[in-house]
Amino acid sequence: MGASINRRQLLVAAGAGAVSTAAALGAAPLRALADEGDDGDGVEGTWYVSIQVTSPSPASFDATYAFAKGGVFTRIDGRTNAPAVGTWKRADDGGIVFSNILFNFTSGVLPTPASRMGAIVGNFAAHIAADGTLVGSFTAHGVLGLVGFTRAGTFSGTRIEAVGP
Repeated sequence: MGASINRRQLLVAAGAGAVSTAAALGAAPLRALADEGDDGDGVEGTWYVSIQVTSPSPASFDATYAFAKGGVFTRIDGRTNAPAVGTWKRADDGGIVFSNILFNFTSGVLPTPASRMGAIVGNFAAHIAADGTLVGSFTAHGVLGLVGFTRAGTFSGTRIEAVGP
């Protein structure tokens, strides 16, 4: 018995192929549109930041900030390597707002529940300036037993660019 294909089978196979091709081509523009606007001028990515505490007394230190799509924010303190996590969102004025929580441990002691001295909640507002820097202000206060801790100040940062070797 020879293998043959009738006209109906040919049309069904051709139709299935056309549908598959259309689906594949239809998905390509959607992917391109999803990537549009990811030209480096948004806040997403990682920033090297200089913080200037203005209250209660002047001080400065460095940190890294990372903003992920979907609203995830991460901060690493340049003095202690302490991580903080939080959320960010776009503000009505075109900038962003973000908040985080950072556990506070006794300096020089291996972190344990016994050496934790509360936590710090930071609240920030920022925008990307015309020169491409991230600039903003913040307030911070103690929680979870860290009584009387308050800070306020400003910060500015530069994007950490992805480059190969």
